[in-house]
Amino acid sequence: MRTFVWLFMVAALFGFVIDVIYWFSSRVEPAGIALLSLMAIGMTFVAVYARFAERDARVAGDDPNAKAQDAAGEEIDIFTTETPWPFVVAVCACLLLCGVIWSPMLGLLALVALFSCFAALGRESSRT
Repeated sequence: MRTFVWLFMVAALFGFVIDVIYWFSSRVEPAGIALLSLMAIGMTFVAVYARFAERDARVAGDDPNAKAQDAAGEEIDIFTTETPWPFVVAVCACLLLCGVIWSPMLGLLALVALFSCFAALGRESSRT
């Protein structure tokens, strides 16, 4: 868990530094400053939450001397290997982004298709 917290704190620091640089270089555009600030605050929140919520977690990746065999047998989640749904979800996500740019109706149809794909993928995952 320490690696996770460290990674998010570095990302938050990066967002804060870029936010300060952006503020000095562009004082007339507040949207970028606000979004970079939100990024830094969000990353900091996730890191602090993970630090306090999972303070007793022992993850094999935190030990610098750990080998890959130490984490062997750890069950991560259920993965469906013979399914077309991840590809269909990716196509629906691309259509959703194209719909945001070009046609709201395409975006709405892609959003409905995306949720139905997620539902089908969830039903398929729960069977295994």
